[in-house]
Amino acid sequence: MVLLTACYALLVTWWRAPLDQTTAQRFDLLLFDLEGLVPIGYALFALALGVFAGALTRRTQAAMAVTLVGFLAVRLLVELLARPRFLTPLRRTFPVAGTAAPNGLTGDWVIKAGVYDADGGRLAGRVFGNYSQSVCGVPADAPASDPTLERCLAEFGRGAYNLELFHPASRYWLFQGLETALFLVLAAALLLAAVLWVRRRIT
Repeated sequence: MVLLTACYALLVTWWRAPLDQTTAQRFDLLLFDLEGLVPIGYALFALALGVFAGALTRRTQAAMAVTLVGFLAVRLLVELLARPRFLTPLRRTFPVAGTAAPNGLTGDWVIKAGVYDADGGRLAGRVFGNYSQSVCGVPADAPASDPTLERCLAEFGRGAYNLELFHPASRYWLFQGLETALFLVLAAALLLAAVLWVRRRIT
């Protein structure tokens, strides 16, 4: 099972390489879990969880149910809560009154983005373009009579800026390694717990 999973992960990583280079979105939730090292960690964790559930319940169907629910629950917790906190995210800002935003094809994983006023307060309401960032499309030193700049400043105020908290694309393999190690540790703990439970039950 683990060998098949490793072959699958290698094949998917190879197959998706051109797409990853084009879109640079390997951190996306549905893509991160399919490539690299993490599928191996998931497989070992699922196997260990099944062994522990079987030792605990001594019923095949109950063990399967516990394994399925437990696997999905742990995966979601790690994906949504733990993974963004593996390392401290970096911070970048760029002005609302401007013409450029960070390149979205760098592969950075933006975990939080918003528009803030000059005093650091998050601004509510409509945002130009989307609901996470805004760029007026005119230089900050454009004439005050520029209608686009006037509309932008009326919306956000002078000195407003975009803030992004992100993990750079260069952290991808580090995050793959950290998450795989986490699931390997969980798998080892479950196997140890299964052995101790069986030994306790037969003594």
